[in-house]
Amino acid sequence: MKPDGILKLGGTLFIVTIVAAVALGKINSITRPKIEEQERLEKQQAIRSVMPDAAVFIRRETKNGKEYYEAYKNPDTTVSLGYVTTAYGSGFSSTVRTIVGMDKTGRIRGVKVVYQQETPGLGTHSQDDWFQKQFIGLTTNELLVDKDGGKVKAITGATITSRAVTNSIKRSLNELFSYLPPLGTERDSLNEGENR
Repeated sequence: MKPDGILKLGGTLFIVTIVAAVALGKINSITRPKIEEQERLEKQQAIRSVMPDAAVFIRRETKNGKEYYEAYKNPDTTVSLGYVTTAYGSGFSSTVRTIVGMDKTGRIRGVKVVYQQETPGLGTHSQDDWFQKQFIGLTTNELLVDKDGGKVKAITGATITSRAVTNSIKRSLNELFSYLPPLGTERDSLNEGENR
Protein backbone atom coordinates (compact mmCIF):
# COMPACT_ATOMS: atom_id res chain seq x y z
CA MET A 1 0.00 0.00 0.00
CA LYS A 2 1.24 3.47 -0.88
CA PRO A 3 2.04 5.96 1.91
CA ASP A 4 -0.84 8.18 0.72
CA GLY A 5 -3.24 5.24 1.12
CA ILE A 6 -2.01 4.51 4.64
CA LEU A 7 -2.50 8.14 5.66
CA LYS A 8 -5.97 8.22 4.09
CA LEU A 9 -6.97 4.99 5.83
CA GLY A 10 -5.52 6.20 9.16
CA GLY A 11 -7.36 9.52 8.85
CA THR A 12 -10.64 7.75 8.10
CA LEU A 13 -10.23 5.41 11.07
CA PHE A 14 -9.41 8.38 13.31
CA ILE A 15 -12.58 10.24 12.25
CA VAL A 16 -14.75 7.11 12.70
CA THR A 17 -13.24 6.55 16.17
CA ILE A 18 -13.92 10.15 17.24
CA VAL A 19 -17.53 10.03 15.98
CA ALA A 20 -18.13 6.69 17.73
CA ALA A 21 -16.64 7.97 21.01
CA VAL A 22 -18.80 11.11 20.95
CA ALA A 23 -21.92 9.05 20.12
CA LEU A 24 -21.23 6.56 22.95
CA GLY A 25 -20.61 9.42 25.40
CA LYS A 26 -23.94 11.02 24.42
CA ILE A 27 -25.83 7.72 24.73
CA ASN A 28 -24.24 7.11 28.13
CA SER A 29 -25.24 10.57 29.38
CA ILE A 30 -28.84 9.87 28.34
CA THR A 31 -29.14 6.31 29.68
CA ARG A 32 -27.02 6.55 32.86
CA PRO A 33 -29.62 8.41 34.98
CA LYS A 34 -32.30 5.90 33.93
CA ILE A 35 -30.04 2.96 34.79
CA GLU A 36 -29.17 4.49 38.18
CA GLU A 37 -32.85 5.09 38.95
CA GLN A 38 -33.70 1.50 38.02
CA GLU A 39 -30.89 0.20 40.28
CA ARG A 40 -32.15 2.41 43.13
CA LEU A 41 -35.71 1.05 42.76
CA GLU A 42 -34.45 -2.55 42.63
CA LYS A 43 -32.40 -1.96 45.79
CA GLN A 44 -35.41 -0.48 47.60
CA GLN A 45 -37.53 -3.45 46.57
CA ALA A 46 -34.87 -5.90 47.78
CA ILE A 47 -34.55 -4.09 51.12
CA ARG A 48 -38.32 -4.26 51.63
CA SER A 49 -38.39 -7.94 50.66
CA VAL A 50 -35.93 -8.95 53.42
CA MET A 51 -37.84 -7.00 56.13
CA PRO A 52 -41.44 -7.09 54.82
CA ASP A 53 -43.13 -5.90 58.03
CA ALA A 54 -41.05 -2.72 58.29
CA ALA A 55 -42.72 0.59 57.47
CA VAL A 56 -39.61 2.78 57.45
CA PHE A 57 -35.92 2.23 56.65
CA ILE A 58 -33.39 4.77 57.90
CA ARG A 59 -30.01 4.78 56.20
CA ARG A 60 -27.09 4.62 58.63
CA GLU A 61 -23.35 4.34 58.26
CA THR A 62 -20.78 2.64 60.47
CA LYS A 63 -17.62 4.46 61.55
CA ASN A 64 -15.69 2.84 58.71
CA GLY A 65 -18.28 3.93 56.13
CA LYS A 66 -20.27 0.70 55.71
CA GLU A 67 -23.85 1.48 54.74
CA TYR A 68 -26.75 -0.25 56.46
CA TYR A 69 -30.40 0.46 57.16
CA GLU A 70 -32.32 0.31 60.41
CA ALA A 71 -35.85 -1.03 59.90
CA TYR A 72 -38.74 0.32 61.94
CA LYS A 73 -42.21 -1.10 62.41
CA ASN A 74 -43.90 2.31 62.61
CA PRO A 75 -43.46 5.50 60.61
CA ASP A 76 -42.61 7.36 63.85
CA THR A 77 -39.47 5.15 64.16
CA THR A 78 -40.28 4.10 67.72
CA VAL A 79 -40.04 0.32 67.26
CA SER A 80 -36.82 -0.94 65.66
CA LEU A 81 -37.21 -4.35 64.02
CA GLY A 82 -33.61 -4.86 62.99
CA TYR A 83 -31.09 -4.09 60.28
CA VAL A 84 -30.53 -4.51 56.55
CA THR A 85 -27.08 -4.65 55.01
CA THR A 86 -25.36 -5.73 51.80
CA ALA A 87 -22.95 -8.65 51.53
CA TYR A 88 -20.38 -9.14 48.77
CA GLY A 89 -18.87 -12.54 48.04
CA SER A 90 -16.48 -13.84 45.38
CA GLY A 91 -18.34 -16.50 43.46
CA PHE A 92 -17.13 -18.75 40.65
CA SER A 93 -17.19 -16.04 37.98
CA SER A 94 -18.47 -12.85 39.62
CA THR A 95 -18.92 -10.94 42.83
CA VAL A 96 -22.29 -11.98 44.24
CA ARG A 97 -24.20 -9.14 45.93
CA THR A 98 -26.79 -10.06 48.55
CA ILE A 99 -29.17 -7.93 50.63
CA VAL A 100 -29.79 -9.45 54.07
CA GLY A 101 -32.21 -8.49 56.84
CA MET A 102 -31.60 -9.39 60.47
CA ASP A 103 -33.86 -8.89 63.49
CA LYS A 104 -32.84 -7.52 66.88
CA THR A 105 -32.12 -11.03 68.20
CA GLY A 106 -29.54 -11.73 65.48
CA ARG A 107 -31.70 -14.02 63.35
CA ILE A 108 -31.91 -13.59 59.60
CA ARG A 109 -35.32 -12.34 58.42
CA GLY A 110 -34.67 -12.52 54.70
CA VAL A 111 -32.05 -12.82 51.99
CA LYS A 112 -32.17 -11.51 48.41
CA VAL A 113 -29.35 -12.12 45.92
CA VAL A 114 -29.57 -8.96 43.83
CA TYR A 115 -26.58 -9.40 41.52
CA GLN A 116 -24.61 -12.35 40.17
CA GLN A 117 -23.08 -13.42 36.89
CA GLU A 118 -22.48 -17.02 37.79
CA THR A 119 -22.66 -20.07 35.51
CA PRO A 120 -26.12 -20.33 33.91
CA GLY A 121 -28.08 -23.30 35.27
CA LEU A 122 -25.71 -23.67 38.24
CA GLY A 123 -24.67 -20.60 40.22
CA THR A 124 -27.60 -18.61 38.86
CA HIS A 125 -29.81 -20.72 41.14
CA SER A 126 -28.53 -18.55 44.00
CA GLN A 127 -31.43 -16.25 43.08
CA ASP A 128 -34.01 -19.03 43.42
CA ASP A 129 -36.51 -18.78 46.28
CA TRP A 130 -35.66 -22.22 47.70
CA PHE A 131 -32.00 -21.23 48.13
CA GLN A 132 -32.67 -17.81 49.65
CA LYS A 133 -35.47 -18.93 52.01
CA GLN A 134 -33.28 -21.48 53.78
CA PHE A 135 -31.34 -18.64 55.46
CA ILE A 136 -34.42 -17.38 57.30
CA GLY A 137 -34.13 -17.92 61.05
CA LEU A 138 -30.41 -18.70 61.02
CA THR A 139 -27.82 -16.88 63.12
CA THR A 140 -24.25 -16.15 62.02
CA ASN A 141 -23.02 -19.19 63.98
CA GLU A 142 -25.21 -21.40 61.77
CA LEU A 143 -24.04 -19.92 58.47
CA LEU A 144 -22.17 -22.76 56.78
CA VAL A 145 -23.08 -24.79 53.71
CA ASP A 146 -24.01 -28.42 54.32
CA LYS A 147 -20.77 -29.62 52.70
CA ASP A 148 -18.93 -27.80 55.50
CA GLY A 149 -21.22 -29.18 58.23
CA GLY A 150 -23.76 -26.35 58.19
CA LYS A 151 -27.48 -25.94 57.59
CA VAL A 152 -27.41 -24.20 54.20
CA LYS A 153 -28.00 -26.69 51.38
CA ALA A 154 -25.47 -25.99 48.63
CA ILE A 155 -26.66 -25.64 45.06
CA THR A 156 -25.80 -28.83 43.15
CA GLY A 157 -22.76 -28.13 41.00
CA ALA A 158 -22.34 -24.63 42.44
CA THR A 159 -20.74 -25.07 45.84
CA ILE A 160 -18.43 -22.09 45.23
CA THR A 161 -21.42 -19.79 44.65
CA SER A 162 -23.26 -21.26 47.65
CA ARG A 163 -20.24 -20.62 49.86
CA ALA A 164 -19.82 -17.12 48.42
CA VAL A 165 -23.36 -16.15 49.44
CA THR A 166 -23.24 -17.89 52.83
CA ASN A 167 -19.78 -16.71 53.87
CA SER A 168 -20.35 -13.14 52.65
CA ILE A 169 -23.55 -12.87 54.71
CA LYS A 170 -21.70 -14.16 57.77
CA ARG A 171 -18.81 -11.69 57.26
CA SER A 172 -21.11 -8.75 56.59
CA LEU A 173 -23.30 -9.38 59.64
CA ASN A 174 -20.31 -9.96 61.93
CA GLU A 175 -18.80 -6.69 60.71
CA LEU A 176 -22.09 -4.89 61.36
CA PHE A 177 -22.36 -6.47 64.84
CA SER A 178 -19.00 -5.01 65.75
CA TYR A 179 -20.46 -1.50 65.36
CA LEU A 180 -23.85 -2.08 66.98
CA PRO A 181 -24.76 -2.40 70.66
CA PRO A 182 -25.20 -5.99 71.84
CA LEU A 183 -28.19 -7.63 70.18
CA GLY A 184 -31.32 -7.79 72.25
CA THR A 185 -30.61 -4.48 74.01
CA GLU A 186 -32.34 -1.26 73.16
CA ARG A 187 -30.26 1.31 71.32
CA ASP A 188 -30.01 4.93 72.30
CA SER A 189 -32.57 6.93 70.38
CA LEU A 190 -31.14 8.37 67.20
CA ASN A 191 -32.32 11.32 65.23
CA GLU A 192 -33.38 10.45 61.70
CA GLY A 193 -30.49 12.31 60.09
CA GLU A 194 -27.83 11.04 62.47
CA ASN A 195 -25.37 8.44 61.21
CA ARG A 196 -23.58 5.82 63.28
